[in-house]
Order: sequence, then structure tokens, then C-alpha cells
Amino acid sequence: MIQPKNGYASNHGEPPMMPTVPTQTLPARCYECFMGQRADAIFKTVALWLALVGFALHLLAWGLVRGGMIVPPAGLEPLLGSPLLALYTPFSILLVYEVYQLIQAIPKSFSAAMTKQFEVIALIVVRDALAYLAATDPFEQFVDVSWFLLLLAKCATFLVLLLVALGFTRHERRRTSTLELSASLVSYVRVKRVISLILFACFAVMAITAFVGWIVGVATGDFVELDAGIFFADFFTLLIIADIAILLISYRYTSEFGSLARNTGFVLATILIRLAIDAPGYGAPLLFLLSGVVGFGVLWITNRFEEPRPPATV
Repeated sequence: MIQPKNGYASNHGEPPMMPTVPTQTLPARCYECFMGQRADAIFKTVALWLALVGFALHLLAWGLVRGGMIVPPAGLEPLLGSPLLALYTPFSILLVYEVYQLIQAIPKSFSAAMTKQFEVIALIVVRDALAYLAATDPFEQFVDVSWFLLLLAKCATFLVLLLVALGFTRHERRRTSTLELSASLVSYVRVKRVISLILFACFAVMAITAFVGWIVGVATGDFVELDAGIFFADFFTLLIIADIAILLISYRYTSEFGSLARNTGFVLATILIRLAIDAPGYGAPLLFLLSGVVGFGVLWITNRFEEPRPPATV
């Protein structure tokens, strides 16, 4: 992601995918404890099982309501109106795991974190499209051109975001790795790990708070809204702050315009994603599309026109 001023170089000014950072430091131990390979495997297993159980329970609840066996609380009616909405629960659980992986990717590089960002947003768009389909009667709405156009916009947005996410993934797999790092780059990775740990703590608090608030709302009969802004709006606001902090810190380690411009462009794409989450109607898919164009455009331009540099050791 950066081109340090002393002792390190790589293709397109990016550090290795998994920097070799000394693990005896407290941030490194904390990062390994909460976001290391073992923690990731546990989190993934729990998320998958919760998604499966959540899907089964949601589908069962819909069947019981459909058969007239139970009467749902007034606030839960929007979630039990269609079998398609049974997918909303597992998608929401998997999105939490994807956000966890996004935080986990922050110390690797800006582009690795952007890869996870677009994967998260693609899943949000799919979930939103399913809720949009379930909330309307297609036999009545197919004659409504505006309904069809909005559905088309959501589907097209998902395809573009999928293309962008795969493009970033391909870029990450093609990056060359260097085993030895300069002292300055090791320090930079440590700082990013501290930022990711702070973001992880905020993520845990926000997720628990949002879930408890949802439970309390259902218990008190509040109307449940299928809104992407729940949790994700606040999280992406914090993510923007973290990205800007990392961007400013990177100025200490590089003076190359290409690297700084690339990272600034990625921050711009994140800001567009945050705006899209709360945007109504056609605004959301258009802003999501624009964020994908900006993110992928920045990646393609820097890869196309920056001169590759042979790796150097220290």
C-alpha cells in the first residue's frame, strides 16, 4: 500500500499481503487473540451455524404464521410476510462475519480492506433486493415501471459490485510478497493493528447494542424496519475515521503521489458507500455503483501506470 522512504519496495508501492511483524508486542498478541487464524476459524464456524439455525427458525416461524397456528407480535409482521424474508436472517449473520473479516484485513493493506468492503456491500445489496421483492406483490407491481426499474437498479448494482470485489481479489492474489520489512514499515503495520483492534472493540459494542435494541423493540411492540442503515451506518462512519487516520499516518512513511492518491481514492469510495447506506430510492444503488467505479478505477489506474519495482531486503 505504501512505499517507505527507507529500505522497502514492492510492486505498486504495496506492502506484503501478510507482513511478518514481531508477535511479542501487546498489539500483536491482542490481534492474534481476537483476529488471528484460530479466532477467525471459531468466528466462522459460529457464524455459519447461527446462519443455518436462524434460517430454519425464520422459515419455521413464517410457516406457522402462514398456517394460522401462531399470531406474530405486531412489530415482527414485516419479517414474516414472505418466505423470501427467511433469507434475511442468515444474510444478516453472515454480514456480521464479513465485517469482522473487513476489520481483520485492515493491517494487511488498503486494497485488502477495500476487497472486504465491496464484498460486504454486495451482500447488503442482495439482502436489500430480497426484502424489496418480498415486500411487494409482483402480480400487482410488474405493471409499475418505477418498481421494475428500481429492482433492475439493485440487481445491476449487485453485479457491478461483484465484479469490483472479484477484481480486487484478483489483485490481492497477484501481489508479490517480501519476507523482510524495514523497521519503519513494521512500525506502520503495528499502528494499523492498534487501529483495527480499536475498531473491533467498537464493532463488538455496536453489534451487541444493535441486537439488544432490536430485542427490546420487538418485546415492546415496536415496528421492525428492514433497513440497511441499522448498525452499518454507524460502523461505516467509524471505518471512514479509521481510514482517514491510516491515510494521514501513511504520510510519515511515503512521499509518492501514486500511493497517496490511491489510498485517498479508496477513502473516497468508502465515503460514497456510507452515503449510499442511508440514501433513499435510486440514490442508494447509484451511490453504490459510483463507489465501485471509483474504487476499481483507482486500483486499475495505479496498477496500469505505476512502474513495478523489484523487491528489496533490509
